[in-house]
Amino acid sequence: MKPTRVLLFILLHFVVGTAVAQNSQFRFSRLGIGNGLSHNQVNCIYKDKRGFMWIGTLSGLNKYDGYRFKTFKHITGDTTSLNDDYIMSITPGPEDKLWIETRTGFNIYDPATEKFSQNLKTFMYKIKVYDTYILALKKDRFGNFWFLQHNKSQGLFKYDQITKQTINLLHNDADTTTISSNLVTDLSVDSKGNIWVSSGLGILERLDPKTYKVNLRFHLGQLPPGLSSGYKIFIDKQDDVWAFVPSFSKGVYYISLDKHVFKHFLKGPGCLNTDVISDVTQDNQGRMWIATDHGGINLINKKDLKTEYLLNREDDDKSLGQNSITCLYKDDAGIIWCGSYKRGISYYHQNIIKFASYTHHLSDKGSLPFSDVNTFAEDAAGNIWIGTNGGGLIYWDRKAGTFKQYLHSTTNKNSLTNNVIVKLFIDHERMLWIGTYYGGLDRFDGSTFRHYKHTEGDANTISEDRVNSINEDSEGNLLVGTLSAGLNVLDKKRNVVAAYRFDGDMSKNSLHSNYISAVIEDSRRNVWIVTAYGLDLLVKKDHRFLHFLHDDTKPNSLINNNTNNILEDTDGLIWISTREGISIFDYRTGDFTNLNKRDGLPDNTVIDMQQVSRNNIWASTPNGLSSIFVDRSGSKLKFRFVNYNEAEGLQGREYSENSSLKTRDGELLFGGGNGFNVFKPSGINSTLKEPELIFTDFQVFNKSAGVGEKINGRVLLPKSISMLNELELNYDDNVFAIEFAALNYFNPGKVKYQYRMQGFDKDWINADNNIRRAGYTNLDPGYYTFRVRAGSNERWYRRELTLNIHIAPPFWKTTGAYAFYVLLAIGTLLYIRQRGIRKLRAQFAIEKERGEAQRMHELDLMKIKFLTNVSHEFRTPLSLIMAPVDKVIQQVDEPEVKRQLLTVNRNAKRLLNLVNQLLDFRKMEHQQLKLQKTNGDIISFIKDLSFAFTDVAEQKHIRFIFDSEVAAYHTCFDHDKMERIMFNLLSNAYKFTLEGGSVSVMLTVVEGDDKGQQRLEIKVADTGIGMPKDKLALIFDPFFQNDLPDSMLNQGSGIGLSITKEFIKLQGGEITVESEPDKGSCFTVLLPVIRIAGGSGSDAPVHESYEPAVEVVPALLEQKDKRDSKKQTVLLVEDNDELRFYIKDNLSSAFNVIEAENGKKGWQKALAQHPNLIVSDITMPEMNGIDLCVKIKADKRTSHIPVILLTAMTGEDQQLKGLETGATDYLTKPFNFDILQSKIKNILSQQESMRKTYTKQVEVNPSEMVTDSPDEAFFKKVLVLIDKNISNPNFSVEELSSEVFVSRYTLYKKILAMTGKTPNEFVRSMRMKRAAQLLESGHLTISQVCHKVGFKSQKYFVKMFKEEFNSIPSKYHDAAEEAEQQ
Repeated sequence: MKPTRVLLFILLHFVVGTAVAQNSQFRFSRLGIGNGLSHNQVNCIYKDKRGFMWIGTLSGLNKYDGYRFKTFKHITGDTTSLNDDYIMSITPGPEDKLWIETRTGFNIYDPATEKFSQNLKTFMYKIKVYDTYILALKKDRFGNFWFLQHNKSQGLFKYDQITKQTINLLHNDADTTTISSNLVTDLSVDSKGNIWVSSGLGILERLDPKTYKVNLRFHLGQLPPGLSSGYKIFIDKQDDVWAFVPSFSKGVYYISLDKHVFKHFLKGPGCLNTDVISDVTQDNQGRMWIATDHGGINLINKKDLKTEYLLNREDDDKSLGQNSITCLYKDDAGIIWCGSYKRGISYYHQNIIKFASYTHHLSDKGSLPFSDVNTFAEDAAGNIWIGTNGGGLIYWDRKAGTFKQYLHSTTNKNSLTNNVIVKLFIDHERMLWIGTYYGGLDRFDGSTFRHYKHTEGDANTISEDRVNSINEDSEGNLLVGTLSAGLNVLDKKRNVVAAYRFDGDMSKNSLHSNYISAVIEDSRRNVWIVTAYGLDLLVKKDHRFLHFLHDDTKPNSLINNNTNNILEDTDGLIWISTREGISIFDYRTGDFTNLNKRDGLPDNTVIDMQQVSRNNIWASTPNGLSSIFVDRSGSKLKFRFVNYNEAEGLQGREYSENSSLKTRDGELLFGGGNGFNVFKPSGINSTLKEPELIFTDFQVFNKSAGVGEKINGRVLLPKSISMLNELELNYDDNVFAIEFAALNYFNPGKVKYQYRMQGFDKDWINADNNIRRAGYTNLDPGYYTFRVRAGSNERWYRRELTLNIHIAPPFWKTTGAYAFYVLLAIGTLLYIRQRGIRKLRAQFAIEKERGEAQRMHELDLMKIKFLTNVSHEFRTPLSLIMAPVDKVIQQVDEPEVKRQLLTVNRNAKRLLNLVNQLLDFRKMEHQQLKLQKTNGDIISFIKDLSFAFTDVAEQKHIRFIFDSEVAAYHTCFDHDKMERIMFNLLSNAYKFTLEGGSVSVMLTVVEGDDKGQQRLEIKVADTGIGMPKDKLALIFDPFFQNDLPDSMLNQGSGIGLSITKEFIKLQGGEITVESEPDKGSCFTVLLPVIRIAGGSGSDAPVHESYEPAVEVVPALLEQKDKRDSKKQTVLLVEDNDELRFYIKDNLSSAFNVIEAENGKKGWQKALAQHPNLIVSDITMPEMNGIDLCVKIKADKRTSHIPVILLTAMTGEDQQLKGLETGATDYLTKPFNFDILQSKIKNILSQQESMRKTYTKQVEVNPSEMVTDSPDEAFFKKVLVLIDKNISNPNFSVEELSSEVFVSRYTLYKKILAMTGKTPNEFVRSMRMKRAAQLLESGHLTISQVCHKVGFKSQKYFVKMFKEEFNSIPSKYHDAAEEAEQQ
């Protein structure tokens, strides 16, 4: 058939369509700048093969994943960005790339690199198209690409991506079957492969797919010259052709070859509302969407060619965003995307906004008159009565699509009583009953309102005017519930015949609350009453009320007492909606099954319910609607929930009470504050197609990683994360996040996500829908698989998205590193083996040396022990030397002899120092050195020590200089340690100073670091041989001896300076040395000292005197000699014959002396001869002195004999050990014989005085004698001793303990136990009481009393007296005199 005949045939069948008003079922969703779109002027839309939506705008290209936009724009200087921001078209191109057209040309976008290229030449030359100035690129439904050229000489190119072949179609004037023009403005291919092209000449042509010959032409009309756009072609599913000119007033051409229809749609009544067409597409229902400028969208039904208009309503955000539509695009899911001129994107699919919504629009007079809906009722015609919350009664004629409103009028008694309607109900007589708020009950028959109101005092009227619920029972009675007046029953004649009210008495057979939310009669003809306090059941057969309440102890009780509504399902189960969920009552068990938000409801508060089918219940909540699917197959009910929100078309999330209805056709109505929804549950389908999961972003340290971007010196993403299957990371890139999305545009906010890092996460982790990101920190090196899955409320989709991730270990954990470690370990083992062999050899040598050293050490210990023992033995002959010399010195008057004897005495003391030094070294090794400080003039003490070496100075002709900046300095110091220090320093100075040299001792007092403390600086300098600097640090080490000249012999042991340093350190001081070889040395000692005011005397209490001097009282001895002419007997026990002879020889003049050479013989002689006193050495064979003393004190026959112990062993611990055995006194060798003799005489004198006192007491009071206990005898002895020595200022606790033959510690315990006072306090108390007696006598002055009671200082005496009697002595004396006068 010729083309002209076909055209005439089509024109003869021209058909005219009609138009109808806009259909409100089309509810759009919107996207704009507020959602992240770069600009609201949308020029083109495309969905790529992976599921991303691409939107070209006036200002940039946008990629949308359903949640957020990623924008691409031109970046100056970046050749991989767009060449312009104004996007004109988006087209799929060869090699899975996108061709983006801007005002300055085409850009090729590579999804793998996310980069743009303006280099078309490389690709175009590859496919043998040598003119890159193209008009458009088109991809047909068979995958072929068509290049439309700007150049009129180039024609049309077809590129087959499979065969890599390119075909060029050109116009030939001589051949009418060729295209009519080389300037092709658009191209499309139908399902049969026919190629449809339009040209700038206004001709539409069809080409054969095999021969590329034109077999059909339509002349659509030539366009004005200079017009920027040409004809565009759209071929629908039925292969019908639609042609239009964008942005030009030309309408749209419709050509259906099958129906033989050619129609030109233009603006006019019953047709288009504008001629300016911008785009055309077809939806899945076959409707044609015609996008217009300022005319919205014109929907053409192809069956009858009727037109509907989809327009923008300013007060309806679910309407079309704007009436100026720039482009249309239908994606593979059937969503229609509409780009607008200034309002972004509007998109539609029947399953996106699933629920038809009716509300009031100011811009639409035909819309719902009032939006706040409370209740519904359906009449016999299927039309709906709507009760509103202030908008009266509305009648919706569904067939006509109109609303009629009934309002209360104060001037019309036949009007509605109140505009607030709470409940509607149509009874069996088809009468409409209207429950109002404060208007009572109305009955409407279609023309007349009859009013039922409360009349106070009239029982035949309803109980109040606030009607809350209405229903009808099986007998035709009307059940009317109120807000606060209980339940009313109206009979068939509609007279009030019964009223049930709660009067506060729970025991009555009645309601438990007057607030009635709902009332129904179930299939058993029992009436269920929903109240504010539980659920009441009226059993009709015996007219008995049952009550159901919540019980915390019973999980199968009613879930909450605040109930809202009630429903009986087809299985006879009673569903109750409450403020805490749904309770389902089963008559068979009498128990409730409870559901709440934890089970899947969108909210705990459930408002209303409607049953759709046996296994489907719909419920309204303050958080949307819920479709509850019930599985009744098992013994227990199982439930599945599908929830919906306002994004799916609900009038809002919140719904009103009693505002639900199920129509006879199975539709559901739910009302709320923004209108109501009407839907058929069977038509509410979930999205059938599972969404495509895709990775959308990869972040390292909270920064998105770009494709090809270097992070830490390396590229992490060689291509887009959405196209990656594997990801390689370094160990220091292991803080990362992966973002993902399901490319679902059907309410993406309802998609649920879970992810899991296999190899790290044990279970699936729920992801936030708003973030959709999984973050990981510090993953260990290794191989992982990241998995993501998506799901809905109903199930998890089976398809998962995975990404294999390899985190490379650091270089020290690589295979090469471990190989190196193995080699290193082997090498180390070999080295250790070699070293071990060497070590064993060396150890053998060391062990040998160590054994030798140990042998030498043991030898040294034996030497030291030997020297110590020898030192003990030295003390005895020293005593025999020093004691006679001391005595002879006192008796000789010749100066020369006396000088020689003094020399002997000095050298004996020097020898004693050497002996003590050995003993001190032994103590220093065992850390037994202790300070024994006493008061004294330290300057004078050092001076005397220094001049003790004058004989050495004379022998060696050494000049000695002593210089002190202070004449005297009284302080408390250890005399013995100070003597040793000076002895060692001076001994070394003289020893290493050659003849003719000099030795100096210089003393200076300097200020110390602490407040009130000074330091005594002692310098001992000599002009001796000196020492090298490298030896100075060693001279204080034990046994160190410097190399000496051959002419000098070092006779020292090397321990003197070591002991000296320890003594100085013990006193808190320090010692330093300066020395030069052949010039001499200077030792500097700094000792902390505190000046004591005055001399060495002290007025301190008795207990502060540590070792008081023992005075010998010659008068007492003389009296004793006069009283007793017979000598007293002393037993001398000493193993050294010479010392024993010496002591005996000196004691023989005053005592009878008995000798014993050891302790055993001494014990025998003590028993045999009962001596008055025993003097015993400690260190003896057979029985030592300690054991002898213990034996003597333990035996009643000898316990009264005082014992004086003699020993060469020094130290307080040795003294305490001796005194604790019961010894009376203790002397250290060498000792002064006069002191020994005085101690013996004093002890014997005291013993004699006690004996006389005791004898006197017996003679005076023989009748009162009683046997005292040991403690009483002891205490009497103490009192006698204190009384005897009360005038002795030097009488101390030590002396007291010695006199009673007990240790100081034993004395302390006994006195404290008996008196509650310490020994010192007790002695002082006795002194104070004696002072009080003396003051009361009045014969002595205060000064005399002070000295009588043993105080040296009157000031201290007054202070102690005041503390004892709370009065000074003078006042006490005056008070005593006044009392005596009275």
